[in-house]
Order: sequence, then structure tokens, then C-alpha cells
Amino acid sequence: MVKWANDAVIAAGKPTRMQNFKDPSLKNSLFLIDLLNTIKNCVNYDLVTPGEKDNDALQNAKYAISVARKIGCTIFLLPEDIVEVKPKMILTLIGSMMSVALKGAN
Repeated sequence: MVKWANDAVIAAGKPTRMQNFKDPSLKNSLFLIDLLNTIKNCVNYDLVTPGEKDNDALQNAKYAISVARKIGCTIFLLPEDIVEVKPKMILTLIGSMMSVALKGAN
């Protein structure tokens, strides 16, 4: 899943990457937002913050979950799970994104 997610974001020309589901850079949700945008071009980047402050990171996490729901992902996590980088919860989110993306490819 990590390879699939990174390959999708790279193919879209986005600079974000993830090393694994424990990657501290996931805290700001920028990678997740970029991945969502590769699945369906529906992200309004005007609403995305740099995510450097805790409040900004939480806003991005809320937005990422909102977009994920919009494109049909099943959501089992809270924005706080992303900000706290809970690996199992992030795995479920990316797995759901992958499922939606692969269904759309068929």
C-alpha cells in the first residue's frame, strides 16, 4: 500500500511522500490530501494549510477525511488519529482510498 500510494502521488507530480504508516510527516495530512487528489481531482488547495501548527494540522486532517468521504471512502478514523499518526488508523484510511481508486480504474 505504501508503494501504491507513493507511486500515485509521484505520477501526479506532487512532492509529498511517506516512508511507512508511522511516518511523522503524515501529521500535517498533506500527503493524504495529495493522494486523495490523485484518486479524484476534487481537492480545493485554497483550503489546505501548511500544517505546521497543531491547529492547522487538525484542519487539514478534517479536510482530508471530508474529501475521503466525498469520493466514497469508508472512514474509521478521527482527525486526531491522523494528527497523532496512529499507524493502524492511517493504514485503514489509505486502504479505503486504494479500494476506491482501484474500483474507479475498472
